[in-house]
Amino acid sequence: MIISGAVIAQKLLADGVEIDDNVSCELPSIESETGEIKGAGILGPISLPVTGQIGSLTFKVNVRAINKNVASLAKPGKQNLELRFVRDVIAANGNMVPVGAKIFLTAVSKKHDSGKVENNSTMDGSVEFEVIRYRQVIDGVETLLIDKQNSIYKINGVDYMQQVTALL
Repeated sequence: MIISGAVIAQKLLADGVEIDDNVSCELPSIESETGEIKGAGILGPISLPVTGQIGSLTFKVNVRAINKNVASLAKPGKQNLELRFVRDVIAANGNMVPVGAKIFLTAVSKKHDSGKVENNSTMDGSVEFEVIRYRQVIDGVETLLIDKQNSIYKINGVDYMQQVTALL
């Protein structure tokens, strides 16, 4: 058993350029689209996930202030984002070890909030993205891959869309 601790360091890159004043990043929630089944033989409607239909994936970057690199996040079109972070983990033997993770996103900017201007305060802006491709690598192992354009939905190496694409 392992026990995950706090994130101890992070870095965000957009198209290979580090984003300054990055405070935090909110990863997308993965929610399946559902379809309602109703009719004879069941006791009322059932809302079931539709295989491979993933709802909107939103990635949000919270920043301390606007600057040149943060402003570039608002540009139109596809961007390649890479979030790197390290967190403390208590291993099964009781030792505390740092574990690295990387999140790779292909995304399009959809909202840019410059924040506020107030004396003796940070601006606290944010940028939101619509994610087209989401890849998660933990300690060097790919644990999640959602590629909406190529109909790939992999968790721990198992592609849950493989049968569907094979039938097409």
